[in-house]
Amino acid sequence: MTELLQVRRGTIDRMQVRITHLDRLLSLAGEVIITSANLQELERRVRESVTLGQVLRPESLEVVKTSNEASRRVSQDLHDLVMAIRLVEIGETLRLFRRPVRDLVRTLGRDAELLFEGEETLVDKALAERLVDPLLHLLRNAVDHGLEAPLERARAGKPPQGRVTVTAVDREHHTEIAVSDDGRGIDAEAVRAEALSRGLPVEGASLADILCRPGFSMAAAVTATSGRGVGLDLVRTTVEDFGGTVAVETTLGQETIFRLTVPKLRAVNIVDALTMRAGHRLFALPIEHVVSSLAVNAAQVKNALGRGRYFTHRGEPLVLHDLLDLLGEPPAEEKPDPIPVVVVQGKAGRIALSITEFLGPQKLVNVPLNGTWDRARAIAGTAVFTGGRLGLTLNVDALASEALGDGGAVGSGPTGGESGLGTASVSGARRERSGGQGESSGAGAGPKAGAGAGARAAGVSEATAAASAGATLHLQAADAEELRSELRQSLQKLQESLLDLESNPGEIEPLHEAFRRLHAAKGDFTMLEAEAAAGTAHHLETLLDLLRAHRVELDPRRVDLLLDAAGWLLRAADAPLGAFPEVDERLRDRLVAEAESGLAGHAADGEADLLGRTFALTPTLELQVLCALKRGERTLETFVQFDPGRQPEFLTAYLILRRLGMHGTILATLPGVEEIEQGHCGTAVKVLWSTARDEEGLAELFEQLGRFYGMSEASSVPVTVFQYER
Repeated sequence: MTELLQVRRGTIDRMQVRITHLDRLLSLAGEVIITSANLQELERRVRESVTLGQVLRPESLEVVKTSNEASRRVSQDLHDLVMAIRLVEIGETLRLFRRPVRDLVRTLGRDAELLFEGEETLVDKALAERLVDPLLHLLRNAVDHGLEAPLERARAGKPPQGRVTVTAVDREHHTEIAVSDDGRGIDAEAVRAEALSRGLPVEGASLADILCRPGFSMAAAVTATSGRGVGLDLVRTTVEDFGGTVAVETTLGQETIFRLTVPKLRAVNIVDALTMRAGHRLFALPIEHVVSSLAVNAAQVKNALGRGRYFTHRGEPLVLHDLLDLLGEPPAEEKPDPIPVVVVQGKAGRIALSITEFLGPQKLVNVPLNGTWDRARAIAGTAVFTGGRLGLTLNVDALASEALGDGGAVGSGPTGGESGLGTASVSGARRERSGGQGESSGAGAGPKAGAGAGARAAGVSEATAAASAGATLHLQAADAEELRSELRQSLQKLQESLLDLESNPGEIEPLHEAFRRLHAAKGDFTMLEAEAAAGTAHHLETLLDLLRAHRVELDPRRVDLLLDAAGWLLRAADAPLGAFPEVDERLRDRLVAEAESGLAGHAADGEADLLGRTFALTPTLELQVLCALKRGERTLETFVQFDPGRQPEFLTAYLILRRLGMHGTILATLPGVEEIEQGHCGTAVKVLWSTARDEEGLAELFEQLGRFYGMSEASSVPVTVFQYER
């Protein structure tokens, strides 16, 4: 859960853009430039006509017409393109749930499979971000309350493994997302009885209405995952915030489906609006909230004791509210007759607003207000009307709540929200997350395990790991933040690769993918000067490399360790710049211990093993020997045994090979160079190499190596593959 919140925090302000969309954007920019040039030419002609008295040529009207059509078309194309850019595949969001659901299944002792259908369904980025919490809660409910324990499922004639499915379907005007499980279902009668016992109205209420009421829960006790009665309330509030609905379908003993239906979002800052004037102020109402506009004679408006003014609309009395009065403004001095009235529909109900004058429909660009305007919570933003005049856009839901006496039901004003005009925001208190949910680095760390030769081979110190990625780069703040954002996304994909690896342990590609991402992440941490994280990444990389070499087997315990390490790295990436966590010694020791066990189970070749092994002479190797013969060099098999002292065996072997390479050409080694670099090396190495040195020169070279690297034995045997005929 903590890792999920970290990822959401890091991705909410950026997204990937398709190259085709950028190409289209550049094309539209070119059309805007052409239209601007035409308007400049028209401006010149009009200025000459006004200042010099020249006759305005007829073709000027054609320029106006062409520019107007181009402007209208380009603005619509830009609108559609922006909406297309905002769309993301919902699979990107759904894959975030794999880790928390896996952990919950293991915690509760369930056996469950999480399936996704319709991952390619495109949804607005805002919707994808805001649905994370609701979907996570529904998935937790499905595992905790929906699915039975394996033994209970077997008794009911079901397969021991339960199934939780998230399905996304793209409809013409809305997106439908369903979370279903094949568990015990919901006893609707028991739910209604519980609601009645609490004094809640159930007449005419749907099952979803009852379950989503604040504080309502069927859980017998509060647990770490459920029982407080706030989750489903959050689900409904968030979905309704986007103008959507929540429905529940259930069959007792078989399945439960929570179906979320959300309208497709339009561009958040472009709105078709009805513009009007109230007093000396200009206002705009979103067209979809307007029920009707009409003129009401003043004589038709009556006063009702305690209810204010009302008139009859379609045979029913409708209270008439003054728009300026609702906004806390003094009433307009102008009293037109008949009175312009607009009837609007908000979440709280239908209301009628009296204004001064209708101006007409218009497409506007809304600029959301930042923060809260206490005098008028129903103000959604500002917009520039025709003629360059500045006006205010209205939040209809807030207006209706204020007019119908439900002022506390609406949030503290517009948030510049992703859901567009006329949408009340979810209370910030509902979505707030405590900063104390993440695990503290190093919590519960035990004594540091002794680091033997295996530990040194499995991973060098954190400082060495950081240095291995190159010199530390001091990044500018903006560059560092950009790098950190990419790092978070990469680490999230690393977790996905590890989960794929768990599901398909025989597949090698997820392992390679995880290794590549981790290697890149280690370099990123080093550039961000997060040495502890770089060191942890290095230890994790070593364990992954042992898995790649089949030196350790993948089992559930090691999968847990891999995911724990990846989760710690993800939390480290989310830490503020310059405040990265210290080493989690307990996690590091677990990684080192696993690497040690892998190396201990696959010990490096000893002296006898190496003496008995021969080099495989591939065509390339034979060609290299031929080249050495032509240069007049000898080809030797040299066996070297050494005492590494305090430094790792693989490092001593690597330095010996490097020194030999300065006096000849290394053709092959046993163990291989790649194995040596990975730490899979004992205290002996066998080298196939060519050199121009004679016996005396070789003796001098080996004497130097003995002093420098503790060589206790060195013997060379000439190798003849074939002779080169001059």
